[in-house]
Amino acid sequence: MLQKESSTNCLGGILADDQGLGKTVSMIALIQMQRIFEAKSKPEDSRNVRTEPLNLDDDDEISSVKLDEENRTQGSDDFMELPKSSRSMGEFRGRRPAAGTLVVCPASVLRQWARELDEKVTSEARLSVLVYHGGSRTKDPDALARYEVVVTTYSIVTNEVPKRPLVEEDDDEQKDVARYGLSSEFSTNKKPKKSSVKKSRKKGGSEIDVPSFDTDCGTLARVKWSRVILDEAQTIKNHRTQVARACCSLRAKRRWCLSGTPIQNSIDEVFSYFRFLRYQPYDKLKSFGASIKFPISRNAVHGYKKLQVILRQIMLRRTKGTLIDGEPIINLPPKTTHLTRVDFSAEERAFYNRLEAQSRSQFKAYAAAGTVNQNYANILLLLLRLRQACDHPLLVKGLSSDPVGKESSDMAKRLPKELLVNLLKLLEASLAICLVCKDPPENAVVTMCGHVFCYQCVNEFLTGEDSTCPAPECKEQLGADVVYSKPTLWRCISSDTDDDVPVSSEYDENSLVLHKEYISSKIRAVLEILRSHCKPMTSNGASSSGKGYLDSDTEGPEKAIVFSQWTGMLNLVEESLKDSCISYRRLDGTMTLLARDKAVKDFNTIPEVSVMLMSLKAGNLGLNMVAACRVILLDLWWNPATEDQAVDRAHRIGQTRPVTVSRLTIRDTVEDRILALQEDKRKMIASAFGDDQSGGTATRLTVEDLTFLFRVSDQSRRNKDTSSEHFQHGSL
Repeated sequence: MLQKESSTNCLGGILADDQGLGKTVSMIALIQMQRIFEAKSKPEDSRNVRTEPLNLDDDDEISSVKLDEENRTQGSDDFMELPKSSRSMGEFRGRRPAAGTLVVCPASVLRQWARELDEKVTSEARLSVLVYHGGSRTKDPDALARYEVVVTTYSIVTNEVPKRPLVEEDDDEQKDVARYGLSSEFSTNKKPKKSSVKKSRKKGGSEIDVPSFDTDCGTLARVKWSRVILDEAQTIKNHRTQVARACCSLRAKRRWCLSGTPIQNSIDEVFSYFRFLRYQPYDKLKSFGASIKFPISRNAVHGYKKLQVILRQIMLRRTKGTLIDGEPIINLPPKTTHLTRVDFSAEERAFYNRLEAQSRSQFKAYAAAGTVNQNYANILLLLLRLRQACDHPLLVKGLSSDPVGKESSDMAKRLPKELLVNLLKLLEASLAICLVCKDPPENAVVTMCGHVFCYQCVNEFLTGEDSTCPAPECKEQLGADVVYSKPTLWRCISSDTDDDVPVSSEYDENSLVLHKEYISSKIRAVLEILRSHCKPMTSNGASSSGKGYLDSDTEGPEKAIVFSQWTGMLNLVEESLKDSCISYRRLDGTMTLLARDKAVKDFNTIPEVSVMLMSLKAGNLGLNMVAACRVILLDLWWNPATEDQAVDRAHRIGQTRPVTVSRLTIRDTVEDRILALQEDKRKMIASAFGDDQSGGTATRLTVEDLTFLFRVSDQSRRNKDTSSEHFQHGSL
């Protein structure tokens, strides 16, 4: 890593070690090494210390002379350098202090980074660390510069750092998308808005917007960082999002992307990392398409080999099976994965068969009319219902709980009825898709600015003082009082204080399986697994055997993590755990950071707490849960990398016992076909990293995939022809 930071091109790179192999510790070691080098050269360097003019578009990776020369000769396809005259503008009169390392991470692992920075070093080598979070955070850039490490969240970076403007004109970009086989997510599919900005054209380049930067840019943007580390860097995988553009705008000497799963959906995501790292020439859209995407589309095997060579220059990737001098890179206890196929009860099978027949009929209608792509969101909703029915039929009907709090209800009562009706229409629209996870929203909420999300997805953006809406191009500030659920809107519109909300009448209300008291087959399977290892708790909180879980070697309490992607399913499992007197804690995206930290601490330190219920969205990133040696996955996610991240909360450095993973699926359902799609995606990721020679292509939900998922065709094996047009799915 020290060598990569002294490269002549890209100062830094991608650390893509498997989850749990110590990427955080590696970065701490790198920071300490820099500290040693600086201490040795301090007498000489101290004579030349100075601050620099604030220039938001200047980069440290190459000299300004070299940058100017390259811009004159070949043009820039990415960003516009500020005109020299702008350096005298009022907003750039301040001086930019030089600082240490900035760590940007998801909010869920913010405190864990602080703990690791404190616990993984000796007292003599202690680092000065600032957790930059919350409404009382400093506004003084000099205060940040006094710390060797500053830890903050992606949300705060998005709020504080001016977004670097994308320079490709939309028409030119559409041509690039078609010419180089780029995914449609590279394009906004919108006409560019007119604005009062100046435009200039560089030789060999396209027209470039020169915006006037916000004079009130945040504190993070007013510091020159020695190093920026993006933890869980897949957060910026879409280069057009505000978070990706903000991270790219941070001014730094060295840059690192940390991710155990840098490629989740398609090869297109690599472009955003290259752009952040300033990895030339692949940080330019045209160069990326011509050098990487186009060769892969023409000849997958040859194209992926070329990508491997390009990645090898900047990426360090070690897996749990990597050998050094014939020895494993790390000795972890074994991990055993069981695919447990569960059978429906007769009532559940009847419910599922009816639902699948209706869904298949609807999909056939779309296919016959040639409108599959136009009905993208509707088809995802059909698939969502089938997947939820595998967990519990009640999830398909929907639960009437209201996720939002009193602030939301109080504000909604003061809004005009016409506005309430419009917001409700947005929530009830069949085309509503969560703009964060790109799935039909669970516990759907709508913001005042008219964007629809899962509540636990948007709740991640409600924890700070300056919380910007995560919708692309939206700059509205969010708070608990401007996020509304369907029950809240219904009550305010009808002036009815009854908590009951109108629900769909397409399901038989008298059906046995549509009641909370009904224990689904999957929940029964979970309880059987837990009971085989867990003794019930007595009334005073102790287990009937005097212990919680106990493994065969009596090393201590054997604990389990139960993952589901739906909080509604966690609610149902929670009730069954209570009835079974099994002590548990819960972690999901609706909880505050303090509540999450307490849940993790209780699970790791209290022997009687034997189960952690965890949302896949909130619990698959960064958390250290080595107290657990059993992981249960209740449902399948489109992307197997997300499941792997969840499992590695337990199977990582610090684990001392064998880890058992149980993946629960229902026999003869859509889950069987999702498993096949997951295997295709694993092959694509392996091809990009050179783990095998399959040369598979990037997997997205194609029309062929959808036909397969709905079992419209009688084919027993999927056609592996990759020439069909990709049907885009945000989670694939």
